[in-house]
Parts: sequence; C-alpha cells; structure tokens
Amino acid sequence: MQFTRISPDLEESIPTTPSLTLLLQAASQNRMNLPLASFSAEQVRWAVETGLGPLLRRATADDPEAKTSPFWPLVQGADLTARVIAAEHLGAMDEIIRACEGNTPPLTLLKGISICEQHYPESHLRLMGDIDVLVDQEAIPIVETLLLELGYCHASEYPPEFYEAHHHITPLFHPRTKVWVEIHRALFPASSLVGSDRVFGLENLGAELQPSEFRGRPVYRLSDELQVVYLAAHWAFGFRRVGGMVGMLDLIYLLGNTRALRWERIIDWLDSSVASTYVYLLLSYLERRRLVDIPPQILKGLFSRQRSFGRVNLKALHVLIDRYVTDGRGFGPVVSARNFEILWRTLLLPGPPSRNVARVFWNLLPSRNWLLRTVTGAAPSE
Repeated sequence: MQFTRISPDLEESIPTTPSLTLLLQAASQNRMNLPLASFSAEQVRWAVETGLGPLLRRATADDPEAKTSPFWPLVQGADLTARVIAAEHLGAMDEIIRACEGNTPPLTLLKGISICEQHYPESHLRLMGDIDVLVDQEAIPIVETLLLELGYCHASEYPPEFYEAHHHITPLFHPRTKVWVEIHRALFPASSLVGSDRVFGLENLGAELQPSEFRGRPVYRLSDELQVVYLAAHWAFGFRRVGGMVGMLDLIYLLGNTRALRWERIIDWLDSSVASTYVYLLLSYLERRRLVDIPPQILKGLFSRQRSFGRVNLKALHVLIDRYVTDGRGFGPVVSARNFEILWRTLLLPGPPSRNVARVFWNLLPSRNWLLRTVTGAAPSE
C-alpha cells in the first residue's frame, strides 16, 4: 500500500524562504550588511532563543540603522552574553589542557569547543552548552581526577551506574564558572543504532585524529571528513528544535572553509550505515536552501547509501525543519511536541521508506494514558 500524505499540516509545499534562512545565507556568504529591519520581531526573538543571536549581530554589523532598532538591545545583549560564555569555555578548556599536559596523551576536542576556533570567523558565534573532549580509556580516571582538583564536581540526575555503559562519564560542573564538561570514551552510546556504525568505531576514529593546537598547546581534532559525519549524525540523533540551527551553522562554516574534502572517503564510510540517513538529511536540506555547495554526484552517492528516505519521507522532514526549526513556529494540535518527536524519530528509522511512513500513522495513535492526560489532565493509571 502506498501512502502519499503525512497529515494536512504537512502537505503544503516548502516555502521559498523560511524566516531565518536569510541569516544562514549571510553566514555562508560572510555578509555583514543585512538590514536588521528586514527581520520581524518574532524572527529576532527566535534567532536569539535558538542560539543565533550573535550571528544576527554580526550579519547586521554594517547596517547604519541597526542601532536605532527597538530590537538592538536584545541582539546586542545576546552577542555580549555569548562573548562572556565563550570566554569562560575557552578559558576552562585552556586550564584543563594545562592540567593534563604531561599527565595524559593530548585531549581530542569535539563539537563546539573544536569547531568554534577552527572554522567560525568568531568563536563566540558558536553556542556551547558544555565542553566535550574525547579521552583514551586508560587516561579517563586521570583526567577526571584532575578536573575534580580544579574545582569541578559530578552533577547528574542519573545514577553513576547509568554512565558505566554510556559514551561519556558523569558530567562535571564548575560552580564558579558554570562550565559543564563531558569526558567521552566514544562518540555515541554503543547501544544506539548509530553507535555501532564502523565510521565511529575506535579503529576508524584513531585513524582520523589530526594533530592540532589549542592556544599553542597540543590537542587532537577529528579530520574534516569525520567532523562532517559526526556533526550531522549528532545533530539528527539527539535532535532538539531549540538550538537545531546551530548544527546547520556548523556544517555551513566547515564546508565553506574546507576546499579539499575527501568526499569519496565519506561515501565509503557511510555504505550500509545508519549515519548515512542523518548525513543525507542535513546536507540535502542545506543544499536545497543553497546554504552549501555540494556536487550533485556527491549527493547522489550519499542518497544511494541511505535506506530511510523516499520522496515523501524526505519532503516531510524538510518541511518539519522549515517550519519548526528555521521558521520557529510553535507547536499546535496537529504537530504537537509529541507528534514532532514521533515524526522525526520514525521517519529516520532504517528500513523501507514506505514502511516508515506506515509506522508514522501507527505511532501517532495516542496511547490511553497520553490521551487521558491531554484531555482531562488526570494522572496516568498504574
């Protein structure tokens, strides 16, 4: 049986220019002359809420009318706050590297703390909620002890047993700087679908660590090719609507600054992998919005490696991204927060696209407890 519709709320064509696509285009073109007045109040507030406030400040820096806008204090405040937070994270990373120097092998920087200085024009443009570092298994107790000596403490709502099989140890928090640190033993949980992909295995990971520096001290970073796969997979695997545009910005700056990317290596890694779906989703969206320039044969090769998307599935996810990520629309009765999560998770499952569409309809059926809570506010039955 062929399904051709997801819901009435998703069957409209994708709009020509989602609200903050213009801002992402400014990042891809390194423009700083956007008129702040071209953004509505809702767009400015969503840009700040979703982590692009500093980018909005940079993109409108050469607008002579920007400072007279009623939104200027909000934009300026977001930029100044981001500068302070970035300085705290970068300073904390420097302190940690100094403490580990001579005691452990060089740390491997991941995600924001790696890419903010490597590919962003200004490090504070990259919103960071924490510091992520990858550490050799035998060195983890040493790094953990050194962080405790620096004033960090373990903080989590989960018991210690949860982290015994997790891809990072219990998060550490510094009460003075408010900086969180996650010490990784792997890139993804081994029990997850994506965690078993060979591209993220220890053998491939070791081969793709590149010697680098952080403020003059030795560290490792992932190769640009592995960064593309990791950032896209992390974006889709742990997707969050608020902050979802940060992952887009990561790929825009990385691909814009890397001219000799070994695409054939990426395509080889992604053959029969779960990550192929995640990578294709993000790259196809950015290409469709003309935010990155990827040769058609590369996208074709990536599409052939994934097993989740047909035309309907991919369009549905692109519409979800347009409306609830770049456009920042609030949820409603048709696409609620619950339904958005179900749509996202189900349409990304590996398997025949038609089966995933069928699963969507089944999974959207409300459970008895959910329906009871939604309609009456009553507590679920035991």
